[in-house]
Amino acid sequence: MTEKNESTVSILIKLTAIAAIAAATLTVTYGVTQEELQRRAALMGGPGKQLLDMGVVPGAASFKAVTVDGKDLYYEAFDSSGDKIGYGFIAEMPGLQDVMKVAGGMDLDFKMTKVIVLEQKETPGIGDKVQKQPEFTAQFTGVGPDGLALSSEGGQIDGISGATLSSKAVTDGVHNIVEQIQQEAS
Repeated sequence: MTEKNESTVSILIKLTAIAAIAAATLTVTYGVTQEELQRRAALMGGPGKQLLDMGVVPGAASFKAVTVDGKDLYYEAFDSSGDKIGYGFIAEMPGLQDVMKVAGGMDLDFKMTKVIVLEQKETPGIGDKVQKQPEFTAQFTGVGPDGLALSSEGGQIDGISGATLSSKAVTDGVHNIVEQIQQEAS
């Protein structure tokens, strides 16, 4: 072999060794990080505790996850006596720009008790009003499945002027998750 070929082989061996060490380091780091994230989530109490802290179902003392197809679809809300008083959810739904994360609660008649837009990436100053204007989400309180549509479509929710598509995305998303919960809970 020529000196040039030996140099190339030497470089390739060194690069392969570096890549293997980097891959092993990343694998170990990922495992440790995931364990820590799971530990912190357990300390926070998970989604049920978050729903409790947000007060999505008034009078709820605890939440129990209802799993469908290996995924927590919704949470049953119980009062301090252990009686079921409603349902809560944390769901991701398509927004105009990106996925939105919304939490909500409803009573046993599937009337909304609270809706909170937790995360959104809508247009700043326009679509983000679905999260920044509490009067928008306050409209959901007391509304049943039949009213969960924009008023322009025959529902009880008024869209935000200039943010109609984002308003529709939240309203339709909440309506869809309520329908899913209603089907599973019945």
